[in-house]
Amino acid sequence: MKDAMSKVLAQIDREELISLVADLVRINSVWDPEAGSNEQPAAELVAAWAQEKGFAFQMEEAAPGRPNVIITWQGGPGERTLMFEGHTDVVTPGDPAAWTVDPFGAEIKDGRMYGRGSCDTKGNLAAMLIAMAALKDSGVRLQGAIVGGVLCDEEDQMQGVRHFIDQGHADQVTGAVICEPQDGLICTSQKGAIRVEFFISGRMSHGAMPLSGLNTAPAVSELIRGLQRLEEQACERFGRDAYLGWPSFTPTVIQAPASGPRQLNVMPGEARLLVDVRTVSGQNHQEIIAGLQDMACQAEAGCLEHYTRSDVRLEIERDRDLGITTSILTDRPCTFTPEDHPLVLASDQASREITGKDPEHAGVPGATDGTFLWALKDIPIVTMGAGDRHVPHQKDEWVDLDQLLETARIYALTGLHYLS
Repeated sequence: MKDAMSKVLAQIDREELISLVADLVRINSVWDPEAGSNEQPAAELVAAWAQEKGFAFQMEEAAPGRPNVIITWQGGPGERTLMFEGHTDVVTPGDPAAWTVDPFGAEIKDGRMYGRGSCDTKGNLAAMLIAMAALKDSGVRLQGAIVGGVLCDEEDQMQGVRHFIDQGHADQVTGAVICEPQDGLICTSQKGAIRVEFFISGRMSHGAMPLSGLNTAPAVSELIRGLQRLEEQACERFGRDAYLGWPSFTPTVIQAPASGPRQLNVMPGEARLLVDVRTVSGQNHQEIIAGLQDMACQAEAGCLEHYTRSDVRLEIERDRDLGITTSILTDRPCTFTPEDHPLVLASDQASREITGKDPEHAGVPGATDGTFLWALKDIPIVTMGAGDRHVPHQKDEWVDLDQLLETARIYALTGLHYLS
């Protein structure tokens, strides 16, 4: 095994890795139809790289202008297929003037590369590609196959991984390494996610004559208080997960009016509240969804009771037709891979061999494409990669290049051990 390890690691070149990361970071792959940017150029770069390296690959559109690249290599006969997964899309840099560097410049300073996506997750995407090439070019015979899933739309609706699954590419996968910035931690679990929209319909009126309409604001207030109660109940019932922390029910977007311009002297007749629920092991999503729907019914009834009492007190008559509808936008369960699973053991061994330290296990505070692989196809996953977990989506995003090289080596040895 030591000879095989040496052969694999000898194929990993630091400068080649850095060059590939820089090429990816310099591509603006924010999904922004109005600005004309998408994942297509990044996918084309990866496809060209795969062709140059002699891999079999294919490009498939998960949505217009949003292709997946699927790279495959049969390392030898065997029942196992290891997937490495990374995504090509990045979030917006926001105001470029707020950055101290070009968001798409891939500038290197003091051992760090700066740029949108350098940490989340183009650095780790490049590291996984370099690791796959090292396994192929080493000449070491493996017992199984490798699949590289270079997927679109991870940052939003995760259409890429769902299309990957729908096309049957996940059917033979027996384990997956999700290549995301986890600062060297080996994450065996990740929080589940339920995204919810509450739509409140009332009746618009002049701000000086609120009794001519039906204000939606009290309903929004009731919903937020209800979310606080649900969060408190969940924390009391399930406690703090050792890897994932506390469950949460977070209102994130409040819009009133729900669309169109805002005007100070107009009481909006519609409002929209978006909520990001994050779950830990043991929570039942169907129970949570039922609880959210019941909470909306209670908020609606409470508001109508308030308006009824108010109208009696003020001696007015008006239609009290306020309503709240609940829509579930996303439902992704919490994931968990046992620490004695062969994939976790292979990751542990690789990390120990490269770093000289005992691996540290943790959980992913958010959700990744791996959620769908785990939930829909029962694929065991570990999530690991270079990058400070607090850096993604911030200005002046960066990744440490020494840690990125270390990560490419860990990915390669994980594949070697899992397929040996």
